[in-house]
Amino acid sequence: MKNNKDNQQYSAKNIRSMKVAIFCIAALIIFYLGANFLKGLNVFSHKTYFYAVMENIGGLHESTTVAVNGYPIGKVTKMKMLSTDPVRICAEIMVTEKIDLPKDSRIEVAQKDVLGGMIVNIIPGSSKVMAQSGDTLQSSLAGGLFDGIDGLKDQLASVIASVDTIALALKSAFQPDDPANGAATLKNTLANLETSTQHLSQILSSNEPKLNEMVTKLNRFSTTLDNASPQLNAMIENLNNISDSVAQSNIKALFMDAQQAVSNINHVTDKLERGEGSVGQLMNNDSLYKNINKAVESLDNLINDLKAHPGRYINVSVFGKKKDKE
Repeated sequence: MKNNKDNQQYSAKNIRSMKVAIFCIAALIIFYLGANFLKGLNVFSHKTYFYAVMENIGGLHESTTVAVNGYPIGKVTKMKMLSTDPVRICAEIMVTEKIDLPKDSRIEVAQKDVLGGMIVNIIPGSSKVMAQSGDTLQSSLAGGLFDGIDGLKDQLASVIASVDTIALALKSAFQPDDPANGAATLKNTLANLETSTQHLSQILSSNEPKLNEMVTKLNRFSTTLDNASPQLNAMIENLNNISDSVAQSNIKALFMDAQQAVSNINHVTDKLERGEGSVGQLMNNDSLYKNINKAVESLDNLINDLKAHPGRYINVSVFGKKKDKE
């Protein structure tokens, strides 16, 4: 009986020990999973590790997002200093996405926002050989958002000094205590401008009827021009047709014919001047002219003699008798 009782106590003790052990293991697993969950890590996801060694990490810390073209693919899991002379810091990068990265890909640590947040950008390379888990990739630190602002301080100071000088000059030019200052000149200028404006207003008021008449005539002219636009369009179209007809006609042949005619006229004129041909003889030889004058003179004498003595040339018998010739 005593042995059975001891065995039961031992069994109960072992069961309690196993329960405590199982509870502790479950608690550790839950703690591990919860810690990784709080870190943003998925324990059951695909993991690939890469390393970056730099002299200056620029404020990089663990749990910094790792991205490719802006898409998050992992986290920075560990930071470790490898040496102090020279300073070399190693960052472990865990990639949880199934992505193939060429071996010549680069890791770039950059500033994400103006508040100082950091991000790790992986810039894929062009190599056909893919990087394997545990490889160390080339790394660099990108310039911050405010890098180079120190170089602009001197320029900004110079610009501010120039603006201050201009403000002082304007202030001295418009001092109200000085009667011959810029303020008085500006006041006089504005007064003259106001006077000129009043004069212009008076001129416009006195000539308002003429201006109205001018505007009325312009309106009438525009109306007339608008009404006559169909006729003007027809005239322009006719002129275009005439110009097209002239352009299509054989102007070159017409000019050549006219040139040939002028050449022929010049040739005839030269012959006339040289006395060639009948017309040339008449123009240059006066013997024909003299003979014609003589013939006309003899004909005139004959007509006069015929009038004076018709009986010499006309024999008229009235009663059948023939008179003797005188």
